[in-house]
Amino acid sequence: MKSAKYLEQIKAKHGLSNDRQLALHLKKSTGTISQYMNGTRVMDDEMCLAIALDLGINPIEIVGAACIDRAEKSGQKSLWEVFMTRMAATASALLLCFSVNLFVTLEKAEAAPVLGYSHVDESENFILCKMTSRMKAWIPLKISAAMRTFFATFALQTAAS
Repeated sequence: MKSAKYLEQIKAKHGLSNDRQLALHLKKSTGTISQYMNGTRVMDDEMCLAIALDLGINPIEIVGAACIDRAEKSGQKSLWEVFMTRMAATASALLLCFSVNLFVTLEKAEAAPVLGYSHVDESENFILCKMTSRMKAWIPLKISAAMRTFFATFALQTAAS
């Protein structure tokens, strides 16, 4: 059962040695905790939220695991499995993009000669970003030096072509 691993994490976090201590910690009966652990009973949403608060993680992860367990118990395929794998794939793709951005972009000192600046001021933390062509609105965005360099380089490349 996917949701039982979170109960094991609570045991490890608080140094609980058995299901009885876990039941006292979560204010549930020992039988209920045993049923959660062996898969004869699936956690309800309130229990999932209590576990998420105790572990300090996103509750949707535990609720999703409980829904997957519920679907497996009834012999159906859960949509939560598809959702969780897509969410994991999206998170890993975003992490990859941000990590590449951090390592590939030039630092201020390297970017200044390329962009034709003799000095890059530390106080320049804002750029204007056009939201859409329909709205014709510009908003200030706070960005890092690496992103500021990226936008400036992109603007020069676009203007040159």
